[in-house]
Amino acid sequence: MDENADSPFSLILRIGCRAADGWAVRSWAQLTIGMSPRDIARSQIREALLHLLELGLIDIDEDRLDAVENHPLPAWREAAGG
Repeated sequence: MDENADSPFSLILRIGCRAADGWAVRSWAQLTIGMSPRDIARSQIREALLHLLELGLIDIDEDRLDAVENHPLPAWREAAGG
């Protein structure tokens, strides 16, 4: 993986970080009052993933997720009734 400053990975990382930073340093940070660190981190991850999905830079392939062994997603789906 090329992690140099001008690589595609670094560009996507900057987009995700900029989206997540709103939860820590911009006006959205006021929303974090009373939130646990876990909830803040989850909100940051959610915001970054939404931006990347909306830009079409990532795609969710549910078949591939279900085919991977040793990850919790299928168990979570069963627990959620899905």
